[in-house]
Amino acid sequence: MPEKPKEIKLIQIPEVIAERFGSKDTVTCYVGSNSASPTASLEALTAGIKSAKTTLPFFKMVHILMQGEVPYIEEGLQDKIMTYSIFSGAQVRDAANEGRAFYVPCTLANIDSLIGKGREYEPDITIFKVRRHEQTGELSLGLSVEAMHTAINQSKLVIAEVDPSMPFTQGQSVIDSSAIDYLIVDEGVKPVYEIPAPDFDNLSPEEKRIGELITNTYICDGATLQVGIGKIPDAVIATIKDANYKDLGIQTELYGDGLMMLQKLDIVTNRMKKVNAGYSTTSLVMGSKELYDFVHMRNGVQMRPCGYTNSEETVRKNAPFISVNTSMGVDLYGNVWADFIDARRYYSGVGGQPDFVRALNDPAYGVPIIAMKSTTQKGGSKICSTHPPGVSLTASAYDGVVIVNEYGIADLRGLTAGEKALAIASIAHPKYRDDFMRSIIDDKYFTKPREYSPGKTCRGVKYYEGNIRLNED
Repeated sequence: MPEKPKEIKLIQIPEVIAERFGSKDTVTCYVGSNSASPTASLEALTAGIKSAKTTLPFFKMVHILMQGEVPYIEEGLQDKIMTYSIFSGAQVRDAANEGRAFYVPCTLANIDSLIGKGREYEPDITIFKVRRHEQTGELSLGLSVEAMHTAINQSKLVIAEVDPSMPFTQGQSVIDSSAIDYLIVDEGVKPVYEIPAPDFDNLSPEEKRIGELITNTYICDGATLQVGIGKIPDAVIATIKDANYKDLGIQTELYGDGLMMLQKLDIVTNRMKKVNAGYSTTSLVMGSKELYDFVHMRNGVQMRPCGYTNSEETVRKNAPFISVNTSMGVDLYGNVWADFIDARRYYSGVGGQPDFVRALNDPAYGVPIIAMKSTTQKGGSKICSTHPPGVSLTASAYDGVVIVNEYGIADLRGLTAGEKALAIASIAHPKYRDDFMRSIIDDKYFTKPREYSPGKTCRGVKYYEGNIRLNED
């Protein structure tokens, strides 16, 4: 019979690591993420590093977005432990911009290529949370599957916090206890992180317009959805709720309160999906207590690794597929960026946006939508002449995305470089629009269509024609 994992307390984590790796110079540790971040274990590890009571190697900590405190990011510890972040929140972002953490650009579909056997970040240790089933004793990864299976399979030491506050999710979140070396059974384990549900009834006029444009133009009965988290995707969900669509499906990297709402209302049934029919598929769940209660033991929401949910093959099989994400900006060439503000200011990560954009580069499979307001909080245009030099792009000019803001739609698929520039400029904020249009018309590089004349609606453009008024004072 397989050996059962040994139960230990949080304070013992440095000791068991030292026992296994005390003679090693460097170890790589993969950490569970998002709402299932194992904060208590990370605090215990950091305390052990600081105390120097045990001989510990240098740690390379690899993860995507972490919720809560990331204790080892503390200034002054970088000669003992260093962060390698694939997607970052505020604390890690600040550290990366100050040279105290590394950003590792990688889409979610490709994390396995970083941490698999023989790869650069193949883990020696994996630390994460699990939920134990009260009747069967099975263990579930709960809210965060992402690339955990690959990390667990490659690791020589596997440590899991048992957290009864986490839902027991279905699908490929259930793991064999024989894969775990140590279970943390301790009152000091911190509960999963809850994120307040969006207020779907009090969106801004700009957000409502964007939601209305996307819903009325691209959503159809039986479509499969991937919707990111944020106010713009929330607006899309809010308008879908009121639009009488039926039999929608969900295949996403991140399942939140909005998608739960559509499923509760039976707008999402997953009946029409070609693969994984009958249930929503996701690799991460993040949101409110109501959401966590909803996904607990629910067959209608099942977890899969992000290498599956974000794969081109799975996306295309579930056509017609509508992907809605947001960005920092778009330039007149159709380049989109989301992980940097500029080359000197890192923000988050590329996430899964490029996965869905490239899976949908053939319109036969669906629509890759980049939705954003026309201006920043400070009033600057999110449409730029060129993207900031040095930033990575989540969609390039050749990807053919659909840009949506509160003024309209610029469908860039199949357009020439000149047509793309005209279409994007056409939906810029009125304060900037004329200057953009003039610069394009005066620039010979942007070859204009023979039939184009100033004031004429460009190919690929659809203006907002609804009744929601904006305050542009």
